[in-house]
Amino acid sequence: MPAQVRHQVAAVLSEGPPRLEQIAAEMGLGARTLQRRLDAAGSSFQTEVAGARRDLAMRLVGEARRPLAEVAFLTGFAEQSSFTRAFRRWAGVSPGRYRQDLRTQSETRGPGARG
Repeated sequence: MPAQVRHQVAAVLSEGPPRLEQIAAEMGLGARTLQRRLDAAGSSFQTEVAGARRDLAMRLVGEARRPLAEVAFLTGFAEQSSFTRAFRRWAGVSPGRYRQDLRTQSETRGPGARG
């Protein structure tokens, strides 16, 4: 259930903050039913929204050609500075540094390397 919620949340993040009622309706559930199911799985709607934002941000920052301002927008942040602060909390480094580290790792492994 949490994975389904994260998927639905990620699909609507760029439209603004996802609402419990909206996601529940997309899943064919009532809002209270969704809350109960997440609670039974040891999670909450807010936890899944935060996780969806983090997962999407990590993936999108890895796309070197995508501007960070666009990543901020697509993950539901109104300001790039807010996104940068959140990303630093999640990854321990700024989005730019994270992207640079990924590029360095890729160059170190070389073409066709797996890992």
